[in-house]
Amino acid sequence: MGFGLGEIVEIIITSQNLKNEPNAAPMGVARRGPRTIEVKPFLETTTYRNLRETSKGVANISYDVDLFLETAFKDENAKAEWFEKEEDSPHLKGADALLYFTVLGETKVSESRACFLCQVDATKVLEPFPRVFSRGFAATIEAVIHVTRIEAFMREGKSDEVEKYLQKFRVCKEVVERVSPKESPNRRVMKVLEEKILRWK
Repeated sequence: MGFGLGEIVEIIITSQNLKNEPNAAPMGVARRGPRTIEVKPFLETTTYRNLRETSKGVANISYDVDLFLETAFKDENAKAEWFEKEEDSPHLKGADALLYFTVLGETKVSESRACFLCQVDATKVLEPFPRVFSRGFAATIEAVIHVTRIEAFMREGKSDEVEKYLQKFRVCKEVVERVSPKESPNRRVMKVLEEKILRWK
């Protein structure tokens, strides 16, 4: 799947709490060994609480920019229709592949972030067909990540960090506008992200 050792890839983590309520959130994940990955959620997130409570999660590999947008910015709670429910490991409908994992240990990497070392217990490939690489898609996913940072730093009043990630967002937007057609999912997601930034200001 192109998941090289040490490389950070963007996936969507699904997890659930002790009440079996599912959650989904995009996150960078690094492969650290043949069957181990690192997940680094912020301490305030539902993903962090769920992984601490249950020690179980699923890394959903997806090429769907709308899934990244919806799960990054949940206007309400996670929607039940996003998930295929399993006994202790809900995953996303429409995912291309799944990595089921168990938390082995936790360390703190900063005042606001933790690192879980996780063992991959099983993998499932659901869409084994190759796809060409799209710079527009890559820039859109990057933009989603930058805007989650903008939201967090706005809450914390860190204007220098906000400006840094706004500039990164603008670079992504330029790429998308250059390589993606007007009616593409990439353009649509970028428009939604821009609207969010304007509302937060």
